[in-house]
Amino acid sequence: MLNISVVAQRVPYPPNKGEKLRTFHQIERLVQLGYSVDVLTLVESPADESHAKALEAALNITVSTFTLPAKPMRYLWAFRKGLPLSVGAFYSESLFHAIIKKMTHEADVLLFSASSLGYYALRGLKKVQCNAHLLMDFMDVDSDKWAQYATSSVFPMSWIYTRESEKVQALEAQINHTFLQTFLIAQEEVALFHRKVSAEKPVKVLGNGMDFSHFYPAVDNHVNQPPNFLFTGVMDYKPNIDAVCWFVEHCWTPIKSKLPNATFTIAGMNPTDQVKALGDVDGVEVTGFVEDILPYFHRACAFVAPFRIARGVQNKVLQATACNLVVVTTPMGAEGIAFASPETMLMASDAKTFAEQCVKAVVDEANARVIAENAFHCIRQQYSWEQQLMPLQTLLESL
Repeated sequence: MLNISVVAQRVPYPPNKGEKLRTFHQIERLVQLGYSVDVLTLVESPADESHAKALEAALNITVSTFTLPAKPMRYLWAFRKGLPLSVGAFYSESLFHAIIKKMTHEADVLLFSASSLGYYALRGLKKVQCNAHLLMDFMDVDSDKWAQYATSSVFPMSWIYTRESEKVQALEAQINHTFLQTFLIAQEEVALFHRKVSAEKPVKVLGNGMDFSHFYPAVDNHVNQPPNFLFTGVMDYKPNIDAVCWFVEHCWTPIKSKLPNATFTIAGMNPTDQVKALGDVDGVEVTGFVEDILPYFHRACAFVAPFRIARGVQNKVLQATACNLVVVTTPMGAEGIAFASPETMLMASDAKTFAEQCVKAVVDEANARVIAENAFHCIRQQYSWEQQLMPLQTLLESL
């Protein structure tokens, strides 16, 4: 069997948020398939080191950690070299030398978990002959995400984000040209990549699945409970911040006028001061980090995904669907989800309609239940990790 080394920006454990969850399940599946797998990952704290040891124990694999230098030095290094700042954010010279060894003789396959890590391989190819197959999991079209940030920001951040978008786009194109295979999370991302980055080589879809043993419906049906709307996510992440602030500012007052006892819960780690301030609004709860997110899904009557900035697939929407919750979302929040439609989600593009859909999710409970059941049926049929990771499995079996 092949020796596969996975290179990760952050320790993919515990699998409690986007990129960590995705990379963990990829590694878990490779182990299940019988491949010899090890992980190279960057760390910044003792907690990261503990998580690396926990990952080793959970999957019985070797995890090698590499400490990142001071953040200002990394950014300055990347800027001086004309590289994306995100490359600097995840650059360690010791990791580079470890990857060189993997490229030359220690690995059959190197799977990188983000475009910023592709620089290691591209730099390595200038120094050594690579004997390993190079695979890249872009996840999302990061260059477009930075472009969205630029559009929604003012100078000087708009300039920084524009520079980042342009530099990352060039890096994405070079990686796609050089690597054996690149992957994105959804067909919409592939179409965007071919349209805006490069159409030179095909990119394959490698979707996100769902662990149905961790996310499942509640037993009770919230009879006589006040309606609770839920949003989950890492709350220092710009798209999440924008989503909840827009929802509270533009949608919450009309919702409360129709549903006076309604509450809105923002559950997730690292809330910024801007997010914490939303907790002062009547009916809004900001939890910060929670040990177990499932009870929050189980007590909610609806999940809101009011995204105006986003790329890829929203795992939180999949999790809500697996819990049989009706989802109220913008088209951007539903993007990349194969079963997303008016039959499976309540959708709205503007604040007035979004608020109306939230109210509808409560007052027309029968319709909301049908929509949630439709989505639940679809996700159970289509979104196991085994199904979603089949393109990676098929490629490896061909090597």
